[in-house]
Amino acid sequence: MGRLLLDTSRVSYEVAVNPVPKLGQDRKQKFDRETDQPMWSVQLYALSEGAAEVINVTVVNPVMPQVTVRQPVVPVDLEALPWVNERDGKVRSGVAFRASALTPVDTAAAA
Repeated sequence: MGRLLLDTSRVSYEVAVNPVPKLGQDRKQKFDRETDQPMWSVQLYALSEGAAEVINVTVVNPVMPQVTVRQPVVPVDLEALPWVNERDGKVRSGVAFRASALTPVDTAAAA
């Protein structure tokens, strides 16, 4: 299946929770299987016309994104990853989000 890259042009993003290392069940930082780069978890506010949502985004990058709470950002290569799992006869599903970087928005230039 091809990658489900999202159009970020009509949505603005703001950091909701500072990035932290994405941890596995062993409490060690996870690394991407394909690139062997470290994975970081960050929560973003996704704000569009008449709607707002907090999304969890995994950033796969050699360095932790240098962003802070309330900072406007643009997710680079934002991808939606639908998932389904079954445990104890219960089926759960959702969408995970992944990006290759978070680019800070220069708010002075945008004003």
